[in-house]
Amino acid sequence: MTAPSDGVGGGGSRADSGAQRAEAGTSAFDRAEGAAGRPVAQVLLDSALPQLDHLFDYAIPPELSDEIRVGQRVRVPFRSRERKTFGYVIGFVDRSDFGGELQPIADLVTTVPQLTPEVWRLARAVADRAGGSAGDILRLAIPTRQVRVEKKHLAAASASASAAGADEADRGSDGDVEGAEATEAEAVAIAEAAVRESGGAAENPTPEGTIAEQLIGGARLALTASHGPERLHTGEWVGGWAAQLVRIALGVYALGRSAILIAPDYRDLDQLRDALAALGHEDIVRVDSRQSNGDRYAGFLRALDAEPRIILGNRSAVYAPAQALGAVLMWDDGDPVLAEPLTPYVHARDAALVRAEQSGAGLFFAGHTRSAEVQRLVELGYVRAQQNPPRRARIVHADASLAPDAFAGRVPEFAARTIREGLRSGPVLVQVATPGYAPIAVCADCGDLARCAVCGGPIGFRAVGRASCRWCGEHPTRWQCGTCDGRTLVERGMGSGRTVEQFERQFAGARVLLSDGEHPRERVDGRSAIVVATRGAEPLAAGGYRAVVLLDAERLLSIETLRAGEDCLRWWENAAALTAPDGICLMASGGGPVVRAFVTGRVDEWLRGELRDRQALRYPPAVRVASVSGGPDEVERALAQLEGMAGVDFLGPAPLPAGGPAKTPQGLVRAIVRCDYGHGAEVARRLRGALVADAAGSASRTRGSTPGRARPEALRLRFDDRGVFDS
Repeated sequence: MTAPSDGVGGGGSRADSGAQRAEAGTSAFDRAEGAAGRPVAQVLLDSALPQLDHLFDYAIPPELSDEIRVGQRVRVPFRSRERKTFGYVIGFVDRSDFGGELQPIADLVTTVPQLTPEVWRLARAVADRAGGSAGDILRLAIPTRQVRVEKKHLAAASASASAAGADEADRGSDGDVEGAEATEAEAVAIAEAAVRESGGAAENPTPEGTIAEQLIGGARLALTASHGPERLHTGEWVGGWAAQLVRIALGVYALGRSAILIAPDYRDLDQLRDALAALGHEDIVRVDSRQSNGDRYAGFLRALDAEPRIILGNRSAVYAPAQALGAVLMWDDGDPVLAEPLTPYVHARDAALVRAEQSGAGLFFAGHTRSAEVQRLVELGYVRAQQNPPRRARIVHADASLAPDAFAGRVPEFAARTIREGLRSGPVLVQVATPGYAPIAVCADCGDLARCAVCGGPIGFRAVGRASCRWCGEHPTRWQCGTCDGRTLVERGMGSGRTVEQFERQFAGARVLLSDGEHPRERVDGRSAIVVATRGAEPLAAGGYRAVVLLDAERLLSIETLRAGEDCLRWWENAAALTAPDGICLMASGGGPVVRAFVTGRVDEWLRGELRDRQALRYPPAVRVASVSGGPDEVERALAQLEGMAGVDFLGPAPLPAGGPAKTPQGLVRAIVRCDYGHGAEVARRLRGALVADAAGSASRTRGSTPGRARPEALRLRFDDRGVFDS
């Protein structure tokens, strides 16, 4: 990626205020490009078929010539006049290169131009980079239309425009030039007051205000957030990181620009929302998978308005329309939740990088530790890291002093003492590796790991006496050991539920709370309690935890994945950040370079060494990777498209294990393609061509099969898969 050109995305609110005020009174329909006498519309069909991922020409009927706009959703005939499908108007041309007669557009689904030119360019670029279809990106970007919500929004916008026009007419009829100038001065004064509140454009700007001004100029920054919670003036507590990101976003907004705030899950989003509300900004657009269809579409329509907004959401918020986008701010980009699970599997971080480059907007990555991807961008000089080190909690590693007989229950005695001392003045957090009662079930006779007879997945205990497969959920009612034919399962290991059970005995009289995927808690109060939480499910405590105890380090570090060390650092840093300013974080087990990096605060140094190792071994993010899977013949044909390319190599093809969580069919293979970043676009183009050829040729091979069901051996392509080297 190249850096944005100088001056793109720069400028303050004063210089643009006149244009913004003039545009704010116009609707999305008025701002969108019309046909202007051009008789041909170029339409992108809303189809999942890769061979249809290009523009189709349609004739514009006379009755639609004045109403049709770029970005509108339309209904068009496809393959026959009777069969209709949907699509988006991308542009207009004077003539078509198609030699036959063009079919006319059937009708407009809505007059609202749902697809802005900026979002279309982003979708096209992101899809091409991932070897996917732009339509798949647009299904993430544009929510399902809700007719009632749309009518209500348009009526409100029309009433607001009429009222504004009446006020303008009243002022104009009196020739009140001085009044107009006074209104201008008031608007500027309000904007400047908001800027001063966030620290921007002031005599003594705050760090957040300075960052906001840099982002407006197109800066790309990385911040390692300090540990500790922050109390809002409303009395609520949020993570210090949330308050800081909100102040930066408000600084961007005060300069007359939109800001997009992206966080992994709803708990992070709720903290950002609370911080925004406490600073007097409740008028946000939220993009959240937990919203109803009506609420999400209402927010989408507001984002289309011709005025700056603060847009808050999860991974799909990166595609939200935004007027005068000033910055994209992303929290904890290393969280796998930000990786889109739907084709073409684009990570929100990669989409944000493309959007910032296209629009000239600033880009801000924040976290308690950096991902390997952001660390690579820092070392390349593409992203600038902060210079001042963050404040960290007091972290102690006591494993070195552990004696073989020092255990008394679930935790070693020195950790138990830390928990008891913390309970005297407030809550204590204990982080464990896995949910459930016992994560592993083994044969009582031979001790071998118990496997599911349906999918081959590991069996564990969700509760006492309730065993089930951790992949497919099947209950092993007639389980039989494949080694010794034994039929009795026993528990091994301790999950969150079993830890709670033992703590209730070990710390008699203490309040013990559980927070995991099945029993989520967002917050706990400041009363004395032991909070047992799985990684990533730790609730926020009012005032912070008096002690944070990290268990199961060896189990987490032994996860067979390329990112085990990186993920552990992120889990531990996020938990340590919940510690009270005068509290303590105890690493109760484990050792080695990753644990030392966490305890000593030398995480950046460890990341640099990790990147060097991955560069030598050609592992991501030092290179781009793509997994190519399908039938043996299909994969071989795809790999043949890459023959002779410099900077490209591949591993395999190798057989894919059948079954598993994805219920993989028998007989499939997978190859892992690795390429330098400079060759990524060409590799994606060639593999995409192979995918289209395979899909186009499948029609004759699947006649008589169930409609809409893909062939098991069909070619599948996934770029930048974070789990491609996992066991």
